[in-house]
Amino acid sequence: MRLALLWLLVPLAVAQLPFNIFNIPETIRTPLVETYFDVMKLDTQCFRDIKKSFNQMLLAFLTAQKCKTIDCLMDEKVTNATYAMKMLAATGHPHSLDWDELSLTWAGDPKLCRNIDGPFETKYCFLHVTIDWTKIDFESFGFSLSFLPGGKIPDFDIGDANIDRCSTMSVNNVKLALCLPASCEKDPNIGRIISEATNGTAKICEISCVGPKKEPSAFFYFFNVAFTSLIAIAVGSSILDYIATRNGMDVELKGRTTWKVITAFSIPRNTSDLFSIRQRSDSIACLDAIRFITFTWVVNGHCDLFVGDGDNPIQLFRESDYIISDVLLNAYVSVDTFFLVSGLLVSYTFFKRVHTNPDCVYKPMNWIILTPAYLLFIAFYVAWTPQMHDIWAVGTAMNNTLFVQNCENYWWLNALYLNNFHAIQDLCYPPSWFLCVDTQLYWAAPLFLIAIYYSCKNNIRNQRRKTGLGAVLSGVLFSVGATVFLTAYYDLPAIGFTAKTTGNMDFMTQLYIKPWIRCIPYLTGIICGYFIVQVRKQTVKVRQPKMWELTLVWLFSTIVALTVIFSVYDYMRGESDWSVATRSFYGSFARIGWALAIAWVVLACTFNWAGPVKSLLEHPLWYPLGRLSYCAFLAHWFTLQLLLHGSDRPAHFVSLFQTYLTVTIPVVFMSYVMAWMWSCLVEIPFSKLEVIGVDLIIHRRRGHRDTNIVHAARSELNIEGKRPTDGAGITTIEVDNHH
Repeated sequence: MRLALLWLLVPLAVAQLPFNIFNIPETIRTPLVETYFDVMKLDTQCFRDIKKSFNQMLLAFLTAQKCKTIDCLMDEKVTNATYAMKMLAATGHPHSLDWDELSLTWAGDPKLCRNIDGPFETKYCFLHVTIDWTKIDFESFGFSLSFLPGGKIPDFDIGDANIDRCSTMSVNNVKLALCLPASCEKDPNIGRIISEATNGTAKICEISCVGPKKEPSAFFYFFNVAFTSLIAIAVGSSILDYIATRNGMDVELKGRTTWKVITAFSIPRNTSDLFSIRQRSDSIACLDAIRFITFTWVVNGHCDLFVGDGDNPIQLFRESDYIISDVLLNAYVSVDTFFLVSGLLVSYTFFKRVHTNPDCVYKPMNWIILTPAYLLFIAFYVAWTPQMHDIWAVGTAMNNTLFVQNCENYWWLNALYLNNFHAIQDLCYPPSWFLCVDTQLYWAAPLFLIAIYYSCKNNIRNQRRKTGLGAVLSGVLFSVGATVFLTAYYDLPAIGFTAKTTGNMDFMTQLYIKPWIRCIPYLTGIICGYFIVQVRKQTVKVRQPKMWELTLVWLFSTIVALTVIFSVYDYMRGESDWSVATRSFYGSFARIGWALAIAWVVLACTFNWAGPVKSLLEHPLWYPLGRLSYCAFLAHWFTLQLLLHGSDRPAHFVSLFQTYLTVTIPVVFMSYVMAWMWSCLVEIPFSKLEVIGVDLIIHRRRGHRDTNIVHAARSELNIEGKRPTDGAGITTIEVDNHH
């Protein structure tokens, strides 16, 4: 007997579905029957191929039913249908019939589908079908939803912008794997048929098939040529640098502009800058550790999001039953730490500078330091993501090709740092919203910095001294008011993930990515930075606290931080419904409490009030990780996609701990490897070229090499000596002047 005949057993496995077609209500069964006859009338290439395979498979079944011997099963009618049997076997089905393991993603057998030798080419595809769950009467099917967390299907609110249209990013999509004729990939009749068969309850948003989303474009080749040229320049610079250093010529060439330009791209020199464990004596040493810890937390949140969008998402919801899981699931406050660090660095650099030079003017952010690495990475993402469209990518709601289309249409908004004013599903490269908000807060920072400076100048007292703090307080109150208003107006949840509500795009669009909501930790950082400068310059005297005072403050800040994380326990797992007032209160004061708790950690480490915590957070091994955090942040979304891209099936969630070990840690490692490459090739070279350009401009204008003038110019460009610290809270770039 031919081994291929075993495919006749496939229908027995497929028939083991959790329902029987004859139990389907008449309102659904009738359209299904009517649609079947409509399908038979279609004459597109797709449906001609489908009908051919279906007819041959049906004829094989009828023939096999009459067979009583093995020889009969070798009938030509049976063996000719082998390819159709394989197509059916490669179709998606639930990997488990256990209620806890049921999901909206039904994967098939991609390898089997690819190896089919039939009368037409086949493709392994996922149908992304949006379903209106409110139109389905589950009780008529005999289903009880009591097994679901919260006792109900979560509300998949995709936002007002997506009403009456499919959203390929919606987590409520059913994703069904099919082995289809290649001619069906772009046949619009499939979507129409499914919609008619379900009375509009189900709509196909996309048929996503394995293989490049589109053929390599001119931009793909242009980018690869440009990036290869950049690598060649870096390699050539490294070789010249090595030869000059080995022959003792680097000392002679040190002051020449041409040599500075060449060595700006030297990989060994840039690597030495990145991995140096030296710090300026007036730096805030604990920030590098805080950056790394926060970055890892952010990455883990995204890893849980990607892995949870797999073939058993109910398991991710069940993780909320364990209170310790809130540490990983409630990662929304982690980004607030970045904003606090960013505001702190802006304030610290500004007040340290004006303390030395009162006439110093606040300058716009150093665009050249941050933007080249940012925009070049987006170009890399746009060029390569459509080519990475394998099995995992076609079966996930994290529609990366949709983000690529957004980048092609709205890249200029990213260049202007304004793309966070789009809806979350219209973003180009999702993590970029943080850089936009951070930049916008930087643009608004002078309002508060100058108010604080002039109200506190020369220790002026009485009413004027309160002006600066009043400006900061006004900003905080405005943010609280905006949070309360938007939460009430849009009826938004307190956090984006609960057992009853998930995938809420309005929460992300209206609250999560807006500067007026995120400004609270930023303003807290401004006050913190100002206070550190005043204490270090001894314009403010701070006595050494007693042990009991330090213990009390540490205890209070710890309680506040833990309350922010764990107070949503019952709300997250669906056991309690919060009122609008409660949700607004948490959304506002959670940010205030978290910002104050992290600010205390920074102040305690800076002023030697942290004991072993200071030793841990200020260890030199954190310094390189802090310097690489900006490019690592840029890269992590892509590296997460790259890691999962190597899988031959949709993600499968086991536990938060397992995800951390098998996904988060590898992604963090890969992100830092990519960050090292990106920093050496783009970030540091362009920052050094900027310094060189400033030197040339100053020298030509003055006609001589006045080092004081150059130093002042560098200070204005936020490159004070070794560390330009203005800008994103995840950014720390070191530039050696002698390079």
